Amino acid sequence: MWIGNATRISTHYDGSANLACVVAGRRRFVLFPPEQLENLYVGPLDHTMAGQPASMVDPDEPDLERYPRFAEAMRHARVADLGPGDAIFIPALWWHNVRSYEPLNILVNYWAEGTEATSPFTAMIHALVAVRDLPPRERAVWRKWFDHYAFDDAADRVADHLPEAARGVLGAASPSRTDRIKQYLLHALGAR
Repeated sequence: MWIGNATRISTHYDGSANLACVVAGRRRFVLFPPEQLENLYVGPLDHTMAGQPASMVDPDEPDLERYPRFAEAMRHARVADLGPGDAIFIPALWWHNVRSYEPLNILVNYWAEGTEATSPFTAMIHALVAVRDLPPRERAVWRKWFDHYAFDDAADRVADHLPEAARGVLGAASPSRTDRIKQYLLHALGAR
């Protein structure tokens, strides 16, 4: 539950789906599809005010000279003005800016479950140190690995040729596989 006054929440995303319900006041939601990432001019990934990366552009007064691609993001934006009793569903990874207008505003959020320790965002941050700065040829090879083991539609079946007991981290999704992967990563990163 969020209780406050007239305020602006910078354009950010949530890692899980979100249902936002207005109890009191009026709010404007401006949503951007995930495909607009490069047009949102996202600020630092690790030094953020609220934990999530945020766009550097104010959608109410965009500086298009400094952020020219933001005009394209606005062409794809969806705007919803909500009052008491209204709700909006925000899909996971959709960027959204929220502005509340009244002296008293109350919003209740319901998020689908998610866990930061296994988030794709955490994996991407690790890829910055492990993959991004490799020579182009090596980066291309690792792209193939990522596609094969993570992004390809058949990635969940790449270990079908192995006996189930030998699949290890490539096994079917389960709490025990998640624990095994976490332990592997902790060991690989030198954490004890």
